[in-house]
Amino acid sequence: MRAETLVRGAAHHVKPLVIRGGLARTFGSLASFLAVLFLILGSYLLGDALEHPLDAQAAAVLAAAFSITLAAILLYFLLKPHRGKRPRTTRFRRAE
Repeated sequence: MRAETLVRGAAHHVKPLVIRGGLARTFGSLASFLAVLFLILGSYLLGDALEHPLDAQAAAVLAAAFSITLAAILLYFLLKPHRGKRPRTTRFRRAE
């Protein structure tokens, strides 16, 4: 075996796995869980305010709106298409 083959096989990547994989792929399941949690919490608070309008506080309605907004922002960043990125198959060149 040639020495180049052994050195090339033992090379480590400089970038961490989080950066190489992308934030959406790495933390996507955690962010989607938080988005669903915020959406459920906001709808519960808003439904309670609509069910009992005389007892509803302004802070509860604002917290519900803030929670639903956070869920929408998280879902947008998880589902938006990445423009300008090259496909994964063309990023690496074959070693011949």
